Amino acid sequence: MGVGNIQYTVLQTVNEVQRKLDLQVTSSLLSNKLATLMVDYINDVCDDLADFGQWQETVVTSNVTCVSGQTDYQIATSAAIENIKDMFFSQRRGPLRYETLDTFRVLTRVTITGTPTQYTIIGTNSAGNPNIRVRPTPAASEDGGLFSILYYTRSPRYIAQSDANTLIPFPARVVVQGVLAKVALGESQGTPTDKYTNLWNGYMQMRKTALNRYKGDTGWNISFTPGMTNRWRR
Repeated sequence: MGVGNIQYTVLQTVNEVQRKLDLQVTSSLLSNKLATLMVDYINDVCDDLADFGQWQETVVTSNVTCVSGQTDYQIATSAAIENIKDMFFSQRRGPLRYETLDTFRVLTRVTITGTPTQYTIIGTNSAGNPNIRVRPTPAASEDGGLFSILYYTRSPRYIAQSDANTLIPFPARVVVQGVLAKVALGESQGTPTDKYTNLWNGYMQMRKTALNRYKGDTGWNISFTPGMTNRWRR
């Protein structure tokens, strides 16, 4: 099933779902109970898509200034960070090596100063985003260098009407299909019907296809996302 790269606003998504349900489209997300409920369904679908994998539509790169003697850093962003992909330092070649927190704690039992070569994630800040700790402790000669951090973000929580014209980062076809499945499940009061099952299976296939669109065919970029409904057969 082909999936295009068209993106919809919250209101456009709600209106397409309404058209597919043979309902009248609206200019307001507060016009009826179902339109308002669909915004909650959009949030649920976007959360599911973010948890499913790393989407190129949500990748961001930020620079953080290195301060001599400072080991902990935060990314200045209002977005919710899904996960950090890699981290480079302008004063050295190659990426910093990620270490698990338990390994990092063993390494930092001995304090050394120099050019940072390793990092870990330790806790979160008040916004729920990760704190980054580097090692060795930056020396005076590293002051003012830049950490280049590539990370993936989650879509924000959409609110009825105030986010009507906000663009959803994920492919529109996938989001619409996911919301249709949610509506079908709501209509049956949580009981999975054949209609819901067909819509949900279609959504899962579209989700997999969309995530795999921007993958390299050679080298270390090769990545495969298996289908959710396939089974091994003897």
